[in-house]
Amino acid sequence: MPAGKSRFRHYKIKKDYQTKNLKNPFFHSSRGHKKKRTLGISFYIIGILIIILSILYGLFMSPLFVIRDIKVNGLSRLPESAISERLWQQTDQKSFWPLKQKNILLFKKEAAEKDLLANFNFSKIKIKKTLFHSLTVDIEERPYAFIWQEAGQSYYSDSKGFIIRDSVVSPDDLTKFIVIENQTPESLIENDYLKISPEYLTFIFALKSASEKNGETAISRFLISQELNTVKVNFQNGLLAFFNVKDNEGKQLDKFLVVKREKIKDNISSVNYIDLRYGDKVYIGNK
Repeated sequence: MPAGKSRFRHYKIKKDYQTKNLKNPFFHSSRGHKKKRTLGISFYIIGILIIILSILYGLFMSPLFVIRDIKVNGLSRLPESAISERLWQQTDQKSFWPLKQKNILLFKKEAAEKDLLANFNFSKIKIKKTLFHSLTVDIEERPYAFIWQEAGQSYYSDSKGFIIRDSVVSPDDLTKFIVIENQTPESLIENDYLKISPEYLTFIFALKSASEKNGETAISRFLISQELNTVKVNFQNGLLAFFNVKDNEGKQLDKFLVVKREKIKDNISSVNYIDLRYGDKVYIGNK
């Protein structure tokens, strides 16, 4: 063995890292945080759902918004109950299953307005919702303009020809209003509206107004027949005259007066009709 050298061998010892705790003190597992975060989100969602359900219950299922009062304004010919009872019936109808329209937020006022217009033929209807429990109905009735007669029945009508069925024609009104009688073989009422040209009504109103200026031309009733552009008029003196709706009513009425005074005079009972429809010519039909 050479001098100066140790007789012991040096061996390198491998370090055993497996027995060491090599965990990073600055690194921790996220599993616990994930669980806490998931629970927090769940509680948050549940809380939101509870709030939403509470709001929905308060709006649609609690008695807070239940309709308790219906006010009707503008009626003069019908009792208010005729309108309010129809609206109370609608409150029992379903709006959004299984919720009913008794809740003021779910009440379909547009549908109610259409229903009332269809059944009562008012000129205008406006329904207002007043929180928390009231409905207000503002109504404009169609004014009576004349009485329409056909098939033995009498109906009120407005100036545009809309039939008004909310009242039965009284005997007194037959002397107060213009009476127009349908002498055609078919009904001229369709969907509560008269199937006659507005030109006829315009002429009749104008002739009625002109006739009231002279006692000799007082009119009893107007007759609508199948004859084109013709309105027949029964005068209170017993004469029957044919008028042309295309011609001036005042001019034809003047011709009627001339014929009555100069031709017929007191012989009314011998005259069947006076035809004024052909310009300056006048035809007298004798019995």
